[in-house]
Amino acid sequence: MINIEDLFISQPVLCAIASIEEYKGRWRERGGIDNAQAARLKEKALKESIAAITDTAEKRNYYQLLEQIINHYEEINFFESTIKKLHKLLLADSLVADQEKGEYKQRLNPVYSKTIDGRPIDVFFETASPFETPQMTRKLLEWTRGCLENSGCHPLPVIALFMVHFLIIHPFQDGNSRLARALTELLLLKSGYDYFRFTSLEAAIENNKEEYYRCLRQVQNSLTKQQPDYGEWLIFFLRTLQRLQKRLAEQTEGHDENYDELPTLSVQILELAGLEGRVTLKLAVEKSGANINTVKKHLAALTKAGYLIRRGSARGTWYTKAGQ
Repeated sequence: MINIEDLFISQPVLCAIASIEEYKGRWRERGGIDNAQAARLKEKALKESIAAITDTAEKRNYYQLLEQIINHYEEINFFESTIKKLHKLLLADSLVADQEKGEYKQRLNPVYSKTIDGRPIDVFFETASPFETPQMTRKLLEWTRGCLENSGCHPLPVIALFMVHFLIIHPFQDGNSRLARALTELLLLKSGYDYFRFTSLEAAIENNKEEYYRCLRQVQNSLTKQQPDYGEWLIFFLRTLQRLQKRLAEQTEGHDENYDELPTLSVQILELAGLEGRVTLKLAVEKSGANINTVKKHLAALTKAGYLIRRGSARGTWYTKAGQ
């Protein structure tokens, strides 16, 4: 693992960290939110986190894992035994063999590029071998704990590096990506960013999968160098957190519209526009799974009603939320 003291922090990374810390300070000053709103936002975040999962059992298990983390993060330690227990919970009702639940992989598990319908095309990046995995994972967990316990280390770069290295190791046969995001949320909550339990890191990354994988691959390709390049990954990670904070501010500081009278699909489109900063027809279709003509009608209705502002033209058309 990299010596955290040798990590290069660029000006954009520094500015992003400062922005996140500023919001954290504002959140503490206002004393958080009332219990009713907290319960509503937690439930909403959990549902957003499982929205892209099609398998019913996987959906239920991931919901239960995230719920366990956001409700009990203060009591959950960050040791190998705990990580294995959380992995077992993640795959509790899945079709994965029981001996693979909560145990390190026994076979190679490279990450594949896939078609839209989920069929593998080719190897996107190689992961650690089964032989290397136990020691690499233990070292990563030890390094993460040590850095977070060191008052001289800022937690955000540490958490970002934990996430990318966990993904590169891919310690379990299945479920690594979801577990990485769940563990990242756990570390954020334990590091004082407790308001992230009201947001969905899973949904934010799901909506930026292309950039997510590009930055992940760039880090892996640089690991053979004397000084690995974490720059773009850090920016991706921190800007994802900034988008989540912006959405939370809209929901808790009086800027969030009341969508109770709107159809579910319209609400999904508006929330996607809020999370991403913009939405296109293609993105709305991909994320909602709705028919393209149905999505067109909802975009037109939202624009006419003043919820969205249409920009560009023809195939370059995109939409932003009014007032955003």
